Amino acid sequence: MSDPERTAVRRRQRPPVAPERLLGPHHFAFYRGYLEGIDLARLADRYLETGLDLRVARTTIGWIESELARGVKRLETRADGQPTISERAWLGLFRTPAEESATARQNRRRKLLRVLDALKPQLVSRPTPNDAVTGWFAPAIAQRLVEAGWATLGALQAVIAHEGPRWHRHARRIGDHTARRIEAWLADQADDIGAIPAAALVPRRTATAAELASLRAPAAAVAPLESLLLPPALDGRQGHNRTPPGVDSRISAQNDLMAIHAWLGVHPPVGGHTWRAYRTQAERFLLWAVFARGKALSDLTVEDCSAYLTFLADPQPAAQWVGPRGTPRYRHDWRPFEGPLSAGSVRQAFTIVKSLCAWLVNAQYLRYNPFELLPKPKAAGQGRIKVARSFTDAQWQFLRKFTAGLPADDPRTARLQFMLRFVYATGLRISEQAQVTVGDLAQQDLAADQRGVWTLSFVGKGTRAREVHVPGPVIEALRDYLEARGLGRELERLHPSTPLIGRVKDDGAVGRLSVAQLDAIWKGFFAQAAQAMAAEDPAGAARLGQASAHWLRHTFGSHAIARGVALDVVQHQLGHASLATTSIYVHAEDARRARELDQAGMY
Repeated sequence: MSDPERTAVRRRQRPPVAPERLLGPHHFAFYRGYLEGIDLARLADRYLETGLDLRVARTTIGWIESELARGVKRLETRADGQPTISERAWLGLFRTPAEESATARQNRRRKLLRVLDALKPQLVSRPTPNDAVTGWFAPAIAQRLVEAGWATLGALQAVIAHEGPRWHRHARRIGDHTARRIEAWLADQADDIGAIPAAALVPRRTATAAELASLRAPAAAVAPLESLLLPPALDGRQGHNRTPPGVDSRISAQNDLMAIHAWLGVHPPVGGHTWRAYRTQAERFLLWAVFARGKALSDLTVEDCSAYLTFLADPQPAAQWVGPRGTPRYRHDWRPFEGPLSAGSVRQAFTIVKSLCAWLVNAQYLRYNPFELLPKPKAAGQGRIKVARSFTDAQWQFLRKFTAGLPADDPRTARLQFMLRFVYATGLRISEQAQVTVGDLAQQDLAADQRGVWTLSFVGKGTRAREVHVPGPVIEALRDYLEARGLGRELERLHPSTPLIGRVKDDGAVGRLSVAQLDAIWKGFFAQAAQAMAAEDPAGAARLGQASAHWLRHTFGSHAIARGVALDVVQHQLGHASLATTSIYVHAEDARRARELDQAGMY
């Protein structure tokens, strides 16, 4: 028996942390995130009532694995004789061969996730008011609740409803932070155990009658779509813009939130750049309707929608709507805006929410589209490429030289060297960089070029099929990078789903990088390069410090035109729908020539 297998057996045989503790949906979500390689602190902060206690988080992982092993064994011996997975096969998923490749490790992890999803309906428990608190909370917290006399979830809810926000003063070593987490967990389970009255969570010595009368339920607050609970009166079931009785809707959505999820569900790929933009705009629109306008989305009129466009330009009050950039969606201080939207962003928001309402009309969920009678907001220069956000020849050569001088023994260096050449040569958008895989590459033998030509085929922006040329030297840089990742140099031997730009850490985590992770890598690289340039060229360093991945796309377009590449070739490589869009680089090159001639005194 191998060492990993012995570890799995020990996990199966050791007693669980708390014998009465139950596996809930939040435990499955927590463990799934752990298998996917998500930061453990983030997972604990989102799913565990103990918060950022990594010691407890790691103990919880061991307990979950023990409970899953027990559950698999129990299912294997059930009466119908049809187990979801055998105990032997389950243990095999934890076996890690000494020479396991990254692709094999990813395949094993994907299979483990599929089995976990299959086990969830059979092993997950739903809370009830009569359940013991020891079944749902970490042992240390559960013990303190029991000592205070609140042995069941129902008793805990009752004391919170009776005592208010200071209920935990009767419990040993439960502070405000833990109390708020317990309240949040109970609010998440409201569908199963009932909601705590809203007035119970308002400090009684400061609450006025008006505050108590207007208070919403605890969970009815500005929150991301995935954790949003709408007040029943504003969920859209009775919206005046709903299709009349007798007209069957084409979707099964019963309220506005479900309708938005249905709309998002038909816009794959889920989690892609475009999908996230759709989610953001639909989310803002729904939240504004409920929490700013006091209406259901399906109650909004043309006048309401006009007011919404004004709101986008200055979302107030800022404390309710605006938060720091990059705040995780699971955090309590998440907000839907990072600040006022530009005219171009307001125009984009209009297009997306108008499309949402049009789809809901076609689905016979709404009677009419309130945006149909509104003119599209004007945005000067909207749609024109910002060619100034590109690198000069000198800056580009500096970036190449700077990258070549990075530590050769660091696999991140090979990744950056490949990324820089790859994106400059192909002009890929950052969402496309995160998407493309080894399977998208193909080598074609053309009569005019016996060396063969490499192409990258994928579905790009606007679900348009794209095919871009990848120069041979870039393919060699890719081989160097793959070798640094421990995957070897032979592209043909890799699994087609291997991402071209992936993780370099050999930690067993999923190899694909998200758009946000790629963006952070690019911005960190440009910031580092800016520091290196600061002494000799302060102005150039300032530009580098502002750069993002999209600057390389503009740099490709500008440099290609400057080197005499035909306009239609550049258009095809960049994936522009219109030649007029690509021609902006021609005008930019003409302007650059004029400036240089003027500066040279050629008159």
